[in-house]
Amino acid sequence: MNLPRRITLTLAATCLGFSIASTASAESYPQHIEKDLINICEAIQNDDRLDLRRAVKKSGLSYRVLAKGLVCNGEDMMTFAMNNNAIDTHDYLARYLDADARALTAKR
Repeated sequence: MNLPRRITLTLAATCLGFSIASTASAESYPQHIEKDLINICEAIQNDDRLDLRRAVKKSGLSYRVLAKGLVCNGEDMMTFAMNNNAIDTHDYLARYLDADARALTAKR
């Protein structure tokens, strides 16, 4: 239920409006962005669609932006949801991203 203290998060630099390395530890993000991204990962892991919706809204980022760059424990959102048996949040994300809800996605 609890994510490891150190979560690797990645978000495309163009989405944030400033330069960030392609992978960075959570400590390199501004505190408010780090907390928002961790809340999104926790909502996915807990399979809580309402918390996910709230966390995404609070972050100010779109689902598409997050899908392009957010990494929770080294996995993209969809893969992270499936690997944590979070079927509800996986299906919810698939609807927003026009992805196949049954496909396990992984970035190359």
